[in-house]
Amino acid sequence: MKILSGLMLFWVMSVTAQIPVDVQQEVDLRIKHKHNPSIALAVFQGGHQSFYVKGWQNKEQQIPATVNTVYEIGSITKTFTGLLLAKLTEEGKVSLHDPVEQHWQQPFKLRDAAGEVITLKQLSTHTSGLPRLPDNLPLFADDPYATYDRDDLLKALSNIKPAIAGKNYAYSNLAVGLLGETLANAGGASYNELISKNIIQPLSLHSTYWSLQQVPEANLAQGYSVNKPTPAWNFKALAGAGALRSSITDLLAYGVAYLEQSDSLKKAMNIATTAHYQQDKLRVGLGWHINDDIIWHNGGTGGFRSILMINPKTQKVVAAITNHSQNDVEDLAIHLMDTAQPMHQLDFPVEIESTKLKEFESEYQQVENDSQITIKVIDDQLFFTAPKQPKQTMYYIGNDTFKFKMINVKIKFDRDDNGNIQALQLQGWGEPQTYLKKD
Repeated sequence: MKILSGLMLFWVMSVTAQIPVDVQQEVDLRIKHKHNPSIALAVFQGGHQSFYVKGWQNKEQQIPATVNTVYEIGSITKTFTGLLLAKLTEEGKVSLHDPVEQHWQQPFKLRDAAGEVITLKQLSTHTSGLPRLPDNLPLFADDPYATYDRDDLLKALSNIKPAIAGKNYAYSNLAVGLLGETLANAGGASYNELISKNIIQPLSLHSTYWSLQQVPEANLAQGYSVNKPTPAWNFKALAGAGALRSSITDLLAYGVAYLEQSDSLKKAMNIATTAHYQQDKLRVGLGWHINDDIIWHNGGTGGFRSILMINPKTQKVVAAITNHSQNDVEDLAIHLMDTAQPMHQLDFPVEIESTKLKEFESEYQQVENDSQITIKVIDDQLFFTAPKQPKQTMYYIGNDTFKFKMINVKIKFDRDDNGNIQALQLQGWGEPQTYLKKD
C-alpha cells in the first residue's frame, strides 16, 4: 500500500501489525531529523510479512525509497558465499576440509604459521589466520575494491604470513574474498555466475544483483556518509566478501528461505547454518554468526548499513537497511526480533514554547563546592554559562532535559512536589554533577 505523507512517499505493506507503531515512529523521527536518508525494515513471522520503508532513495533528486529500492548489503554477501560453499560441498565438487591451495594452479601455496594447510571451512568461519584486509588494498580510495583483481590478490597472499589456522576467530574480508575466487576455480565459472546460478535464481531473488550495471537506475539507492553522497562500491577479486546489492523485499525473502528451505538448497542451508567453529559463546557457521537461537550477519559499505536476522525457533526473520554508512539501524532490527531489547534514544530536538524556557532560567550552585553556573534565556534560546567556560547553546529533548548543541553534555532539571524547578543534574563532563537552584 502506497501512502502520501506531505511531499514524501513511503511504503507500508502488512498482513498483520508486525512492525509496531513505536518502531514506525522512531523511523519517522530519524528520517525527519536527517539522521538517516532512508530506512527499510521488514519482518516475517507466522507466515506473514510486513514492511516499513521511509525516506529518500536519493535526496538530491527527491526520489522516495520503496520496497523495490536496491541497496548495497555489504558483508551479508558473505552468507551467500558460505551457502555457495555448502552447495558445492553437497554436490561433491569440494569438501569443507579441502586445502585452499588444492583448487589453484601451482605454484600457489597457502600455509599457516605452523606450515599447515588452510582449508575452505577456515576461510568461511574467519579462522584462517589471514588478516582482515590485504596490505595492497587502496583503503583510502572512494571505491577501494573496484580495481582489486586476481593478480593483486595473489600478490598479497604471496607476502602474507598467516597466524595459526583453526584456532582463533579473526574477521577477514580477505579470507572470504579468497573463498569466492577459490570456489570459482572449483566450480568452473566466475564467482558471480555461480552465485546467480546456485542461489539468486533458485530463490527467485529478482532484485538481488552482483554488479552495479545490473541494477535498474530507477531503483538504485544513493549512499551517504555524514551528509554527503558517496560513490558506489564495486568488486572484482574480493566480491565474495561484499559485492551484492538487494532490496528489502529480496533480503527478507532470502532470510525466509532458510526457514522454508527449498528442495534445491535445503541440505546446503543446513550445512551453512551449522556451527563449524565455537569459542566460548561465539559460534560461527559458513558465513553466518549464531547467537543463542539467532542466525545473523550485518553489512556495511561506504554509504550503506544492513542486517539480517533469522530465528528458526520462533520462525521469525528481520531485515533492516539504510543508505547511511555511520548511522546503522541494527537497534531497530534487534528490537523487532526481541522487544525486550530497547531501541537507541537519539536525543532529537523537541519543540518547546519559548515562554516555558523562563522557568529553567536561574543561577545554580554545585552541592559539593561553591562552583556556580547560570542558565539564561537569550533571544528565545536557552544558554549555559560557567566561569572560564564558553557559552553553550542548549536544545530541548523532552522530559525537562536539554542537550548542548556542540558537545555531548546533558542537563536534566529536577522539580519539587509542587512542580517547581529545584535542581539540575549535569552529565557529560566526568562524573555526574548536581547543582541546586539558588533562591
